[in-house]
Amino acid sequence: MIDNNNILLVTDYEEVAKSVLEKLILLRESDSISVCNVKSVKKMLENSLYSVVLLHETDDDDYTLKLISTIKEVKNDTEILLLLNSPNPRLILKAYDSGIFDYFTMESDEYDMLIKTVNCFKIRTIKDISNRNEKFLYQQGVIDSKTGLYQYKHLKEVFYELADNLKIQNGIFGIITLDDSTKTKISTNRLALAIKSSVRMDDIIAVGKAGTYYMIIPNIDVDGTKDLINKIQEKMGDDFKVRAGLAKIGNNSFETLDKNAQDGLVATIKNNTMLACIEDNIVPNNAWLDDDETFSKKKDFKLFKTIFDKKLNNVITPIFFRHQKEFETKLANTSVSQYANNVECVFSLKNELIHSELTIRYNGYAKFKIEITHSGLDSAENTKMEIPLKDMTNKLLTSLLKKLKDEYKQTAFAKGTEDA
Repeated sequence: MIDNNNILLVTDYEEVAKSVLEKLILLRESDSISVCNVKSVKKMLENSLYSVVLLHETDDDDYTLKLISTIKEVKNDTEILLLLNSPNPRLILKAYDSGIFDYFTMESDEYDMLIKTVNCFKIRTIKDISNRNEKFLYQQGVIDSKTGLYQYKHLKEVFYELADNLKIQNGIFGIITLDDSTKTKISTNRLALAIKSSVRMDDIIAVGKAGTYYMIIPNIDVDGTKDLINKIQEKMGDDFKVRAGLAKIGNNSFETLDKNAQDGLVATIKNNTMLACIEDNIVPNNAWLDDDETFSKKKDFKLFKTIFDKKLNNVITPIFFRHQKEFETKLANTSVSQYANNVECVFSLKNELIHSELTIRYNGYAKFKIEITHSGLDSAENTKMEIPLKDMTNKLLTSLLKKLKDEYKQTAFAKGTEDA
């Protein structure tokens, strides 16, 4: 027969049971208390309706902690209030770690015991609603059945509503995955477990394609997110390198954040680093300021921003994409990667001898800053230049990429490696 009472008091002492029953008489009329001794607790919990267990401490702290674990194992949806004869800081801390909701002592006032017991019912109701909603989300495919994480497409759909929250706006959008060299050596579900055990309860995690995971971390900066990624890396171990691209959320759209984080992921892979936030590469530059007051007018800024957007979308992005495909075919033993966005545009060539990059940054007004850099022994000299926005043409960018390729090949194939 099922016990319909919703509170179970566990104690071996009749005087304790009598005292507690007297103090909790102010509970709701629908609340009823059953009493049992320590040895009967497991049997009492089976097939019961208890929402709250009041556990009176035993003479042995370790045995008390064992009882807490037993209650959680038999009936995990029950909240535990630990009843102490007197304050015991060591036991209290360990009991919290074992899963209790709160505690009070035999000397606690009636209202204290009442409030904490009622709070147990409140948190139990919240958890029940959360579990019920989760079942609906699983059924509708919003939550991934393998990882228990949200699906990427649904995160994208709901992001507009999430972004109204100031904590979200003051947070970080991230994409995290394993390095390609280790993806075949371990299930990406292990990365999912490491992420879930490292993030906070209000962090939002979604599973994407090809072993990628998306993170929305509210109210945190890049340094705080770096600490989180470090924690995930520690759980994965040194043999399984984690890569992450980050973007500051602010008022950006999901598409912009996704693009910036993807570009950061490309940067961290080609540079062999754990994470990258391309916005960290923005360097304030006021060199474009002119004494002529017309340069400070807002309409001029909008004009140049429009020109920049056209150059980015119509010149840089398509030429980068086309040359990536071409260089991948013509350059043997070379990793070719590229990305282009409103922060920076980078085209990268890399092998075991040298890492060469063409970097284009918009200075925020009327010019592009262009760099061709080489890292490696016996590499060509680096190049730096500035050009007006209007001078960024298909012909110029193609010539810059040819220069990058030619200078890269001087070192990359110095030992006779085959190339085009």
